[in-house]
Amino acid sequence: MADPISQNNQAGDASEEFKRFLRSRSIKFTGPRRRILETVLEMHDHFEAEQLLILLRQRGERVAKATIYRTLPLLVDCGILKQVRFEVKQAHYELCYGENPHDHMVCRRCGRIVEFDSEDVIELRARLARENKFHAIAHRFQISGLCWQCANQCPAISSLSPSS
Repeated sequence: MADPISQNNQAGDASEEFKRFLRSRSIKFTGPRRRILETVLEMHDHFEAEQLLILLRQRGERVAKATIYRTLPLLVDCGILKQVRFEVKQAHYELCYGENPHDHMVCRRCGRIVEFDSEDVIELRARLARENKFHAIAHRFQISGLCWQCANQCPAISSLSPSS
């Protein structure tokens, strides 16, 4: 866990980055946007827009639902948040500013999310970008399947070895 001083520095850096990003698009850095940013910087789990709204309201913050829904894509475009889709219907977000890049494995039965990082994935991204004369900035890689617990409950799969 990061110490409070480095967390404050990271929050200040993210705030300055977001301000620059908004200015470049002639968008104001308002009080509600500041409160949204401060709150998402404290969140270290995947979250949905509605969860952010509930948390802000529990804290007594008066932030309009529409402001949250307009601000989250700005935070994604700025590189502070990453949008991930674990289910078809709902977008989730996670903090990526100051975090090591990682990808996800999602169990289709229980919904368990396993985060992983792989140098092989990064190397593959770089190689594919090079071969296609493309400048890669980020990627989204997700493996869908069954976690080991759910696979063990499935007769067709449980007969397979764990390394299969």
